[in-house]
Amino acid sequence: MSQLQQNLTQALELSQRIYDLAKHSAWSDMDQADQQRRDLLESIFNDSEYKQKPDAYRLQVEQIIDLNEQALALCSDARLKLNQQGRKVKVGRQALSAYKKNSAD
Repeated sequence: MSQLQQNLTQALELSQRIYDLAKHSAWSDMDQADQQRRDLLESIFNDSEYKQKPDAYRLQVEQIIDLNEQALALCSDARLKLNQQGRKVKVGRQALSAYKKNSAD
């Protein structure tokens, strides 16, 4: 197996891991896996063998992209939920502040 193929396989495995981590909301672990994958992808896209025959590796690259899009969707959903919770906390704080202010009068 060529170095390029090993890197593609490893990048695909990391993409699956990132997706699984996103599914389980393990955000802190995602950063390290994402950095490793970025390094691999940079190596892949700079590889002369890949540059000469990108179509030969299209399936694996498409799988990596698909997993990345799925992980991004999970992250986006989590961010939306967090923003909604933050708004509820803010409204709760405002209500508490108003209550304290009115009860002190």
